[in-house]
Amino acid sequence: MENAILFKSKKPNNPFGVNGHVFYANDTLHDAWVRYKANKTLFATSLDKPTLFYGSSTNKNGKVYQVVNEDTIYQKLNPSQRLNTLKISENLSSLKLYFKNADSIPFYGFNFDDGVGVHVDNFSSRGNSGLPLSIFSNGMMHDFQKELGYDLIILHYGTNVLNYGSLDYSWYESRMKKVVAHLKDCFPGVTILVVSTADKATKYDLEMKTDSAVVPLTIAQKKYAIATEAGYVNLYSLMGGDGSIVKWADETPAKANKDYTHFNFRGASEVAKLLYTQLNDGYLKYKKLRVKRKPVVKKDSIYKKGDSIYAQ
Repeated sequence: MENAILFKSKKPNNPFGVNGHVFYANDTLHDAWVRYKANKTLFATSLDKPTLFYGSSTNKNGKVYQVVNEDTIYQKLNPSQRLNTLKISENLSSLKLYFKNADSIPFYGFNFDDGVGVHVDNFSSRGNSGLPLSIFSNGMMHDFQKELGYDLIILHYGTNVLNYGSLDYSWYESRMKKVVAHLKDCFPGVTILVVSTADKATKYDLEMKTDSAVVPLTIAQKKYAIATEAGYVNLYSLMGGDGSIVKWADETPAKANKDYTHFNFRGASEVAKLLYTQLNDGYLKYKKLRVKRKPVVKKDSIYKKGDSIYAQ
């Protein structure tokens, strides 16, 4: 399938999906198809209620089909709304879906959701500074929010901005303020958390050291988080600060790769623990402060007036 990507295509024919992609089944010789398969990973042992998301089109002949045993099951596409959904099945262990006569219909991907517990959508885009998020369509994101109901958006960008050869990130601070403000318009009422860049090392005099731009960038990230009333976590500090990525890469067992930039699976697990601990500790402190600040009102000082309660 043809794919338009958020940070590579500024003016797509149709709005991007919440994942930053939009796909087209434009192969005229063969029916395009996608395939998913569950695995033994925890919480991924089943494809729960697979639902296809697709957009608006004048093409009324599109359909999708799957082959189950010896039967071919067709489902018609109805691209009448800005965002449309099609439930494919109940829970499956694998799914291969074909697209027939579906050219010009924008597809945004599948959602697998059993409706239980906490769900995380990880929209990873290599080379993305975060700035392309400003071209998300408000209306389309409102539609996705109605379907998916996000409570929290975590923005973790910065590594791809460190190579610009500057220690002045006021330009990035200014532009990311607009990005966060735009996301608040796209997802009204959803909390936004900014996670700073991690530590990254560069060679100085034949020795790998923390890149001199890391700290200035984290400061800029903190400033735009405060300015937009978003949450902020300094991942660089949580890792151990100066020289931490070198330590993570050189220790045994290693928690980062020898590019002194990317975590391995052990490092990713450690970062998850650090972030959880930071957020949970902050929540516990917040609960204590809320209890201390809660005003004490005597029962005899309360009287009712109409449907309201007033304290004297």
